[in-house]
Amino acid sequence: MEHSSVPAESSKNVERAQRILDVAADLLLRWGYKRVTIDDIARHAGVGKGTIYLHWKTRDSLFETVILREMIAIYRAILRRMYADTTEILPHRLLRSSLLITEGNPIIKALLTRDIEAVGKLIQSNANSEIRNREELALRKYFSLLYRHGLTAVDINQPEHLYALEMLTTSFTMIDPYIVSGQQLSLEQKAEVLTRIIRQTFEPSTPPSPTALQEVAPAAIQLFEQLCLDFEQKIRTQTEM
Repeated sequence: MEHSSVPAESSKNVERAQRILDVAADLLLRWGYKRVTIDDIARHAGVGKGTIYLHWKTRDSLFETVILREMIAIYRAILRRMYADTTEILPHRLLRSSLLITEGNPIIKALLTRDIEAVGKLIQSNANSEIRNREELALRKYFSLLYRHGLTAVDINQPEHLYALEMLTTSFTMIDPYIVSGQQLSLEQKAEVLTRIIRQTFEPSTPPSPTALQEVAPAAIQLFEQLCLDFEQKIRTQTEM
């Protein structure tokens, strides 16, 4: 009977920590990074301030976990598309999905657009840099996998190719305020433009066969699954305390 209380207590801690993260994310969006305090989060989550510090040592570490959780949500959404359709492992489909999903995630979009009012110094936090580095490593492995199987026309690990890819994907998130003509496209239109450019620039002219995609898809999916699992484990160590 004594042992049975441990899982129950752990589950209670996880539920409480998730509620704290939900509140922190909501207040971050509503008030902005500079205005939200631990006291605010504790009050809205219905817990004591000391309870929050059981999971996170600082306010920034709490918000960094919020960001990590949002990144996991994005990659899980991308993975669901990959499981449903193997063509989603191709760069033009992956980056199209990434743009569409990210645009629907205000916290991650604020990071990518460097919205200081919304996310403050979290843009340059060590934890955020670690997330981006691990993402980049996974993407490099992903493109190397596709290149070895003839599914990309260029080796993305070459500096100029990586630069071009990052420039393209970043510009479609950040460029609207800088358009001189004032011409704006809908999100779907932007996604289609990005799709065409990525396909023409980074992929072979001949589309791959369904058989080729089925052969590569499990390994490509596993790369992003592992990225999610690593991020989820990091959160688990905090929320189960």
